Amino acid sequence: MAAAATLLVVLLAQADAGAPFVEDAGPAEPAMAIEAFEAFEPFVEAAPDAGAGPALEAFEVAPSSPTVRLFGAARAETSVDTRFDSPRNVPFAENVAEGRLKVSLGVDVKVNERVRVVLEGRAQVRLSTQRELDRAKGFFEPLLGDAYVDVYSPKVDLRVGNQRIALGANAALAPADALNPRDLRESFVAAELEDSLLPVPAVRAQGTLGAVSYLAAYVPFFQSHRYFIFGQDEALLQPALAPSFDTRRVDPSVEDFAQERFFETRRPPPFLGDVALRLTSTGKVKVGGSWVWMNEKMPRVVIDPEVQVLASANAAGRPVPQAAAASVLNRFQAGETLFRGTYARTHLFSAQGSAIIGPAQLDVDVTYSPRQTFFDAEFRPIDKSAVTWVVGLSQASDSKFVYALSYFGLAIPSIAAGQQVVLLEPSTAAGAARTAWFHLFVANLSYALWRDRLALELRAAFEPIGLSFALGPKVTWQGVEGLKVWLGAEVYEGASFSPFGYLSRNDKVMLGVRYELF
Repeated sequence: MAAAATLLVVLLAQADAGAPFVEDAGPAEPAMAIEAFEAFEPFVEAAPDAGAGPALEAFEVAPSSPTVRLFGAARAETSVDTRFDSPRNVPFAENVAEGRLKVSLGVDVKVNERVRVVLEGRAQVRLSTQRELDRAKGFFEPLLGDAYVDVYSPKVDLRVGNQRIALGANAALAPADALNPRDLRESFVAAELEDSLLPVPAVRAQGTLGAVSYLAAYVPFFQSHRYFIFGQDEALLQPALAPSFDTRRVDPSVEDFAQERFFETRRPPPFLGDVALRLTSTGKVKVGGSWVWMNEKMPRVVIDPEVQVLASANAAGRPVPQAAAASVLNRFQAGETLFRGTYARTHLFSAQGSAIIGPAQLDVDVTYSPRQTFFDAEFRPIDKSAVTWVVGLSQASDSKFVYALSYFGLAIPSIAAGQQVVLLEPSTAAGAARTAWFHLFVANLSYALWRDRLALELRAAFEPIGLSFALGPKVTWQGVEGLKVWLGAEVYEGASFSPFGYLSRNDKVMLGVRYELF
């Protein structure tokens, strides 16, 4: 959430002290006269040109000087798989060990009561290898973090620059929270929210009108999700897909850099960006709604039918049709584009609510989209309307036991009898027209021991339709202020085309350290 500015107004009262009031005593007596006394004015210094009486000295509040705060953190972690499934020298072999280093450094300058400037830089180094140190690789990635200027006024607060724009009530799963792209290269279990959501260049205005709080945002330049296509545990193409091309032909030194725009053939033009408007009440029970008009952050990939025939035959081990192969070769030599990867535009209409119920906070989000891109069993895009909802319950008071529980639901009506929404439906679902349903339960539990120096944490997710789940136990020690050392694990179970059986197939143990620099 963006911080609200408070303006301090100081009123100075100034009064002039005139001559004291002296009652007229009438005609003076010759024998005796009453001496007139002036009232004593303590701590009042007369000006050099003072007239009849002294004046109060005028005081002015000295202008506040800028304040500067440095902030930053460093995080390092390493992981090793609990088993090595892939043989050596095969396409799409799994990575069995990985190391990451992430560093952020920023400055927060409060120029005065009306202007604030934040500038943050981020960088990460990622190393990985297959078994026997095959295809060892690494990359360095700099990234601009929060970099914006805040201008505060009594009517509206304006923020311009690279920023995070939060929408919806649930901090992690709100379907309306779609302006910021996500880094899908992060682990589902170990990732922190600030690492998964990427700031974007935007203009955001917010304020309060009576009992209503408003937010308006415009993101002029398109940025997609960050993701791996192959070669990593979190990649979109995994060994279960029996890929039709050999990734060993891609040198490890360029493998990760070549993937970012591999599926793209066209991006949205500049300034045809995302727009959002949100209105919420300001009482103890907050209710509201929002509208987002945006470009989807994942490409909509349409493969040429002849290429699809060749890929399907190759993946199934059947002979490749020679006529189709010759046609594809001729078209490729003629410069034809054999696939298209574009970004569809859609609307999100959302309602949200949150309330404090005893020691807990209840959050509810509901979003309707008239069209979203899903993929069928052949990984061909299909357009469907969808309704998404999230119900969350989280700890709202100080306690050694902290919890956050969320239920994520999705309904996709009008699925044709021959269609199957891949990863969200089992293969047995096809055969009749229907509404596709998806349910996901997510929990984050932690308990602090030994004067909060030791924390036991469990992250868990379960989806009942595919019967897949993920578990992430973690133990964190904090004996030195600002330093955290943790040991954890990731366990993923499920069928090959279930959400958690597919997206990250390797169980692993992990060791990490995080240090707050300032």
